[in-house]
Amino acid sequence: RPTEDFFPTLTLNTTFKSWRISVPTRISLKNISNLEGTEFEGDSHWRMDCIQIRRRLLNGENGNPALHICYGDDLKPLRELLGVNDYLVIVKRKSDAVYEAFGVKSDVDLGNGKGMYLQSESARDKDSTVFALADLTETKVCGGRNVLLYGVPGCGKSYMIKHTYCKDAYGIERVVFHPDYTYGDFVGQILPITDDEGKIKYEFSSGPFTRILRQAIDNPAKKYCLVIEEINRGNAPAIFGDIFQLLDRDDIGNSAYEITNADVAEKVYGEDGTGKVTLPPNLFILATMNTSDQNVFTLDTAFQRRWNMRMVENDVSKTSIAKKKILDTSITWEQFNDRINSLILSKNVGMASSEDKRLGAYFVTENDLHLYTSEDGISEEEADNRNHNFPEKVLKYLWDDAFKFTRDEVFKSEHDSLEKLIKAFELAKGNKRFSIFVDDIFGLN
Repeated sequence: RPTEDFFPTLTLNTTFKSWRISVPTRISLKNISNLEGTEFEGDSHWRMDCIQIRRRLLNGENGNPALHICYGDDLKPLRELLGVNDYLVIVKRKSDAVYEAFGVKSDVDLGNGKGMYLQSESARDKDSTVFALADLTETKVCGGRNVLLYGVPGCGKSYMIKHTYCKDAYGIERVVFHPDYTYGDFVGQILPITDDEGKIKYEFSSGPFTRILRQAIDNPAKKYCLVIEEINRGNAPAIFGDIFQLLDRDDIGNSAYEITNADVAEKVYGEDGTGKVTLPPNLFILATMNTSDQNVFTLDTAFQRRWNMRMVENDVSKTSIAKKKILDTSITWEQFNDRINSLILSKNVGMASSEDKRLGAYFVTENDLHLYTSEDGISEEEADNRNHNFPEKVLKYLWDDAFKFTRDEVFKSEHDSLEKLIKAFELAKGNKRFSIFVDDIFGLN
């Protein structure tokens, strides 16, 4: 029967009152260390032992038969680490006559625990259970999900990904979507390569998605993150292609569905391409999107619903530069940011995207706010060049975008071009720099 490949089946004459079968079995010291809560140190973690399965009669020749499992010197301490409701799992290598024993705690997920075998192909008389050995030797990272952070430009989306979502990640792949970015760039594509003999052949070259997918599957005890910056600047549904189907996740973080992709399967699983591709629970996919850029490429509802959407609050008071004064003025970045954002909302009433035009809390850096002089150890020419950063970045955004349709209501009439506006700001000193605005919006007079 197909299950005979999983474990030996004995057919014995009923005259035998007792019998014993010895099965050569090896154990993993890495598994024992994991059960003990310690780190395994060393190169080789396998130890050969054996399991003896013995049948004997209880209470004499007419008693009831009983099966006993006897352990060798290495298996005995493994068994002693297991308690009530824990599992001793004995498996056979798929293609070799090698048996291995693992201790599994009851709180470790093995695909429905003791139902693992019942749900396998073997239970349906087809084939034996197949799973990664790391499922038994290491505690898996679970909870993988897809998170899309959105907000105004400069509100801190990338910062939050780095310091919140990826702070404990073992491996990270970071990509930026743009109009020319394709499925081949993201997942992989067949490219010509030259072998050692100078002949050209064509092979599938993995993209960042396929590379990190393989790493995550090979190392289930480590967390991996795939970061996609500016996801709506590229045609996301086209870039994801068939990978789109994998974005549905179950409670643990595995893909709810599988896809058939021979090229990816061969790279990830090392098979002949017949395996099914799925996302493991230790792979987190994180993306950012500027709400003011939604008109670049629209993310449809079917795509968005597969993500946990998270709006990043635009709170300048929580930044380290909130109390930093702008150049040689008495106005702090927090004061400027709050007042300008209120003005953006009031001057764009009735516009659906007015909230998305606000200045982000991290729109500028501390260096942009600093007034450079020769005392900073640089030439006057270099200092003047650096002092262009704030007006060239902030005033240009306000002129070109935030107040594009209400410039005459915000800036004085003599500043009828961006060039004149920036020049007036740079030539002024101190708080006089803000005289470019029609109203005394900072209460300086």
